[in-house]
Amino acid sequence: MEWYIPITILPGVGFFILSTSNILIALNDEIRILNTEKSKYKKIISQKLKQLIKLNYALIIQYCSGLLFVLGGVLGEITKNNNLIIYTVFIGVIFLSISIGLLIQYSINSLKIRQEHLKL
Repeated sequence: MEWYIPITILPGVGFFILSTSNILIALNDEIRILNTEKSKYKKIISQKLKQLIKLNYALIIQYCSGLLFVLGGVLGEITKNNNLIIYTVFIGVIFLSISIGLLIQYSINSLKIRQEHLKL
């Protein structure tokens, strides 16, 4: 594997990070608005805070994935070790997959929370 291939994946990871950050900011704003009527929305706020934590973990894992892709490319070129590139890229892909799994869980739970919220 060529050293620059892992680095070419970075724009895709960047889009994931941007998207997740935007979702996180919107959720934070929602929680802030619901917090004005804390007694009425206590359960919803609690569920949304759990969602916020899940999004933060997804974001952290995405950052780690991006770091692994960069390290794989740079260290692979410096050391001329193909196995190093393959292993770091593979671990980066696993991290990105975990992050996507968290985002899928977030989306499913978000739908349930939204339905519960709209019933109030």
